[in-house]
Amino acid sequence: MKFNMMLKPPTELIVCGFLYISCLFYSFYKNYELSNENLTNYESLDDGWSILRYRRRDDFDWEWEHYIQYVNRHGLYFLAHVGVMELTRRYCMKHISAVLSIGGFSVIYGMYNERILAVLLVQCLSFYYLNSRKHYRRTIWLKTFVWIAVVNYFKVWYFYDKLNIHFNINNDQLLELSLITSWNVIKCTSFCLDKYNLTSPTEEKHYGLKDLLGYVLYFPLMFMGPAIVYSRFKTIHERCTTPTEDSSLPNRLWILARRLTMAWFWTLVMLTGQHFLYVNLIQQDLVLLQHVNLWALYGLGFLMGQFFYVKYVVFYGVAIAFGRFDGIDMPGKPICIARVNQYSDMWKYFDRSLYEFLFKYIYAELCTKTSGLGRKVLASLATFAFIYVWHGVFLFILIWSLINWICILLERLVNHYTLANSRWRAIIGTHVFIPSVLSNFFFFASENVGFIYLRRTYAEGISNYLGLYAASYCFYQTGQLVKIIQKNRGALKLE
Repeated sequence: MKFNMMLKPPTELIVCGFLYISCLFYSFYKNYELSNENLTNYESLDDGWSILRYRRRDDFDWEWEHYIQYVNRHGLYFLAHVGVMELTRRYCMKHISAVLSIGGFSVIYGMYNERILAVLLVQCLSFYYLNSRKHYRRTIWLKTFVWIAVVNYFKVWYFYDKLNIHFNINNDQLLELSLITSWNVIKCTSFCLDKYNLTSPTEEKHYGLKDLLGYVLYFPLMFMGPAIVYSRFKTIHERCTTPTEDSSLPNRLWILARRLTMAWFWTLVMLTGQHFLYVNLIQQDLVLLQHVNLWALYGLGFLMGQFFYVKYVVFYGVAIAFGRFDGIDMPGKPICIARVNQYSDMWKYFDRSLYEFLFKYIYAELCTKTSGLGRKVLASLATFAFIYVWHGVFLFILIWSLINWICILLERLVNHYTLANSRWRAIIGTHVFIPSVLSNFFFFASENVGFIYLRRTYAEGISNYLGLYAASYCFYQTGQLVKIIQKNRGALKLE
């Protein structure tokens, strides 16, 4: 017997979806108009593709440019990784942690030098040894914050033109070292806390030093993440030793090629978009942002988010492709932020690995579902405090973290007192949604850009805010429409 579980979207949501898309296209056009030779620093842009000779390419996103160069320089290591992992799977699967450790050491030495190798080895050894049995978890968290402090010290106060001389590396390699050590803090913490939570001696099989080194030095996740928790990475031992009908080499290579092709497609989308929408160049012109048309201003903000999303679809998409090829239980790719209307969902479904770490080792350790409101508030504050110090003790990170924390608390309050699909939730929730979005402009650009958005939204007259509110309300309701469509698809699968 089949039950009709399909929900019919209200007409209001469909109308809001149409208006939302219309607003986006018009704001994109206004940004395209701005993306011309009159912009400051236009002449310093990359020449772009020869097929688009009349358009330069916006190459001011340092993170993206560095990743492209990284793949161009070290792409052969990805191919070598596939070969080594397949040979290990066939002939010495029991020693996969040792293989990953040796392979990781070789890659680090080949890409950098013995000094960088020594830094990463010291980081792992410092977490693995000298832990108090009585206060094990406190010791691990102490080491976690010590390493975060060390990374932040060198990142903020003692970085370029100093540390690279001591390590005999260039500035690009120093940036890579900063990213790798930051990811490794999360990985080492996850490994040690999981080891502490073991309930029987039989579970200690994959918690040796070589297992930690293999986890930390696993090449596809080393540079741009994601930093998956160890309980996910540990599945590489189980899945590779338990063949299934889908684990044949041709099938896995086909799936890997298909996923890498999708990452390549989104790379082309990103590069093409940079020829026509100079998002990163425009955001550097603070004078322009202070008086530009509001359609262009808020359209620029939306495009900042979309370019950020596409960028991490590529970063994480490549890592997920290789991880799943190797049998690791990888999380899903980032959610498209163009359809997220509640920022608790953004934290859950954008960087899913970071969310798992934060929830498992911080929030859930400090409170439970039955805890009082005060304890939950303090647990969420501790979570966002970690987000702040781990990303770096910069002013724009502090503002971004603080506004996100406040808005998520307000969002929970709205959800508690309104029905899930009611118009009241949309009306009130949109007021909370707006500052949540604006906070991201501190993170995407800088505190100066973020303050311009706040001032032009809240301090330049009620008309500015009402215009943004109307568009944001359509955004919010479009998010509800997408949720209904997804729920209907799930119902069809159940039937």
